[in-house]
Amino acid sequence: MLSLDQSDSRPYRPNVGICLINPNGLVWMGKSESAGPEIVTKGREWQMPQGGIEETEDIVAAARREVWEETGVRSLELLMVADEWWTYDFPPHYQATGHKLDPFRGQKQKWAAFRFTGPDSGIDITASHTGEPQEFFDWRWMDVEEALELTIEFKVEQYRRVFKAFQDYVR
Repeated sequence: MLSLDQSDSRPYRPNVGICLINPNGLVWMGKSESAGPEIVTKGREWQMPQGGIEETEDIVAAARREVWEETGVRSLELLMVADEWWTYDFPPHYQATGHKLDPFRGQKQKWAAFRFTGPDSGIDITASHTGEPQEFFDWRWMDVEEALELTIEFKVEQYRRVFKAFQDYVR
């Protein structure tokens, strides 16, 4: 994806995205609040787990770490990793506020798909196991259509790519 603002010389932040899929082919989505340029609007607050990484960091290890930090999930099985890095831009109307993401124009993501193999009771979004701030305030399993309807608006095209890449596993 090209930046909407070709004059923006800021780099993309390396990031790993996780498509966590239950045995029925539904995708795990968490409800989030605004965080710097990751602006959300009412009714479009849902997203999949993701997090910053070093470009040289092992993608699968980083994905497992991020999904554990944000959901508490350890019961998962790797299905596949997307071949390419995909980018998305933060909303152009965002005004810098000193947030850690301000130096970046958006994120450059490598995506991993995992099958969730545990019980739903094994999901813990409180982040009490990390000592870090909570990322999500609600969660649920969604089919692809619902996920695209409810996801953060500027991530929709990114999620279309993800669901196409992992189409053999999601419904």
